Amino acid sequence: MKTLKSILAALAVTIAATAGAQTLKMEPQVVEITTTEISAVVSLVVVKPEIKLDNIDPTVLTVNTNGKDRNVLAVYPCDSRGAYNPVGEYLALGLDKISGWGAGISKSRQGGVWQEKYNVKVALKPGKTLKVGKQKFTAIECETDKALKDFVSEADYFNKGTFTGRLTGKPGDVTLTYASYEPWSLQGDGVANPLVIWLHGGGEGGVDVSITLLGNEVVSLIRPEIQSHFTTEGGEGGAYVLSIQCPTMWMGTSKGFGHGEYPSLYADVLKSCIDTFVDQHPDVDRNRIYLGGCSNGGYMTMHMLLRNPRYFAAAYPTCEAYMDQYISDTEIKYLAEENIWFVQSYDDTTVDAKTHCIPTFQRLMKAGAKNVWMSMFESVVGIDDPGMPIFGHFAWCYVFNDTVTMSQEQSEGDVKPTNNGGGTVAPQGHANLFEWMNAQVLTAPEITNPRW
Repeated sequence: MKTLKSILAALAVTIAATAGAQTLKMEPQVVEITTTEISAVVSLVVVKPEIKLDNIDPTVLTVNTNGKDRNVLAVYPCDSRGAYNPVGEYLALGLDKISGWGAGISKSRQGGVWQEKYNVKVALKPGKTLKVGKQKFTAIECETDKALKDFVSEADYFNKGTFTGRLTGKPGDVTLTYASYEPWSLQGDGVANPLVIWLHGGGEGGVDVSITLLGNEVVSLIRPEIQSHFTTEGGEGGAYVLSIQCPTMWMGTSKGFGHGEYPSLYADVLKSCIDTFVDQHPDVDRNRIYLGGCSNGGYMTMHMLLRNPRYFAAAYPTCEAYMDQYISDTEIKYLAEENIWFVQSYDDTTVDAKTHCIPTFQRLMKAGAKNVWMSMFESVVGIDDPGMPIFGHFAWCYVFNDTVTMSQEQSEGDVKPTNNGGGTVAPQGHANLFEWMNAQVLTAPEITNPRW
């Protein structure tokens, strides 16, 4: 009998507790994506609670993104896109920082598409409750697997568009996708402004240019740290930024995947896209157009220099995949007249520096190049996460973290990789890659390369 009484008493307590328990429903709105040196991660979740909430203690909440539990560091009222609004009916949940493969990576590098599903769940931490007036909530119902269908990111600061033109070496047209950053401070300022162009790597092709912008942290080009290195004709700061995406890979040719032996399918349409952008923006300084890209995009950077001598004021090919054996001695003479700053890591196992930029740099030195430089790092280590080992191919991390500061000696001799800015020489006395780039101005007219 005592056992039965104990059971009934326990049941009564449970029923009473359950009767007093409430579940707070929230509707997920969007997530904010922040790029890091190796991934794009969810940094903020916006939800719409069923009742007005104020002064929420963030420590009672937890957010799970793609299977990883996250700490909530801040909660504030906002609009549906996460912008602070003291009377907003939405809540923004700021999350702790994470990085590393599998730690909240929010995109697929296969085929340049966003993941179809990305689970986001908001909950109360075990044993925690949420009090709102006289109400006490012991659970939160808030989950979605479609959080990446609509997201907020620095890519929102870019204008998006497409450009269609003819293929190279093959009949037909092709459409490129592009994104342009056109700061209000430069528009209508009445002076000529520099243009910085970036070409994506092999994993960021496709038809969604946000992949290109966020995949390699290209958005860092619009951040104050890098924008401050550029000056306009009138002395103000800033530059236009143009990032262009091809549907597949820049290294595609009419004869298959290439390393420089054949023209890229996208050579003509890319040049036309750039020309059209410049024509539509008359305040772009035609003597200060700067071109760069990583890996597959570094290949295309070299390809465009070879096809369009003296069109670009400077180039910054990064872990470039244009094999030196396909650059003729005549082309080396053309390249020796260009302003180039190579960037790579010596331990790159995807693009071997010893068959790509190193012999090209050495040949350029022999040809008498005066303004060609090369930063050769020993390895790639984290800047966001200091000292963290990163895959050697990711030399663009140094570019976008604005830590390319030194060059190798301008010599035909062996290189001496160093993680101290990439070398021992400060090119033309400038403090970093972007300050050097800003100083480069075309002084000779464009010429036609006879090879193609």
